[in-house]
Amino acid sequence: MRIKRNKFVILFFVLLLLFISFVSGTLAAPKKVTTARAGDCKACHGSEMVLPGDHAGTNTMNYAGCVACHPKTGKGSLRTKMPSSHAHNLAGVTCEKCHGKGKKPKPLEMKQCITCHDPGKLVEKTAKVKPENPHTSPHYGNSLDCNLCHHQHEKSENYCNQCHKFDFIVP
Repeated sequence: MRIKRNKFVILFFVLLLLFISFVSGTLAAPKKVTTARAGDCKACHGSEMVLPGDHAGTNTMNYAGCVACHPKTGKGSLRTKMPSSHAHNLAGVTCEKCHGKGKKPKPLEMKQCITCHDPGKLVEKTAKVKPENPHTSPHYGNSLDCNLCHHQHEKSENYCNQCHKFDFIVP
């Protein structure tokens, strides 16, 4: 009986600490600041530590500065470590460029993505992805909405894996 009570007390305090952390903002989601400059992590993340303490300063960094240390693919790549919105921002593509100006950014449709990302070139670029080229599906051709796999403000996912078990990285 005493062991059950001890487990309950420990669980209660763990949940209490998580609640306090959430309320104090240490676990709060980052703000979406459309005017954030590339490399200014604190604009959205506040005092939350999102990079290791020994990481180079990023306030004046752009995408080229990131890939100087982090290759585009392979070990050390940032492809699955940060949302695509960060890579866009670091490459100089502002929120307003895609979402437009306004207090409430409009959701993006695929037609906005393909103004910069040519579907034909994506098919060529991913031609050797095995077991199946994700940009030319036998089910959808090259018309599958980009947003089903590539999420800008959260982790991307492999839409095909709802039915299949493909092991390729979705940036």
